[in-house]
Amino acid sequence: MPAASTLTVRVPAALKRKIAARARREQRSISGQIEHELTGVFSAELDDRPSGSFVGLFAGRRMPAERDFREVRALLWGSLASRDLNG
Repeated sequence: MPAASTLTVRVPAALKRKIAARARREQRSISGQIEHELTGVFSAELDDRPSGSFVGLFAGRRMPAERDFREVRALLWGSLASRDLNG
């Protein structure tokens, strides 16, 4: 892993609260969440992605996080549990 650099940025308090809340949901530090978000923004700009790739589906949008996958799994299992599989 490359050496880390320090970047000091001032943001409105409301934005910091939103970043902190998302970091908690995605089980990251605030610094880790900001790095994750910025990496997503800049990687979305790369032109060397093959067209039609899975990653291309999310160009310009937030990549799904583990929380999103857990929510979908819960919905799918709930849907399956409510079906009558014997009839």
